[in-house]
Amino acid sequence: MIDLSSKEKAALRSAAQRLKPAIHVGKSRLTPRLLEELNKALDSEKLVKVAFKEGRESLTSLAQEIELATASVCVGGVGKRRSFYRDKAEE
Repeated sequence: MIDLSSKEKAALRSAAQRLKPAIHVGKSRLTPRLLEELNKALDSEKLVKVAFKEGRESLTSLAQEIELATASVCVGGVGKRRSFYRDKAEE
């Protein structure tokens, strides 16, 4: 698991504001193919924004599932979008 300070998370959230969602999680939720694509995106970009179709009440559980499946950390988000970070050295 990646341990980030609050200042590091704030800097990543700031950088994520300028990103467009790279991954869109639809009604089928987290499929193996979607997680594979998210892993590829994290490998190349380190910081990836994800857009969700689900209601906000289920976003926390989906974000936790993504964190576990991709060894990343959710650095924040607004509305139905969340940003995930994984350092290349952590692989």
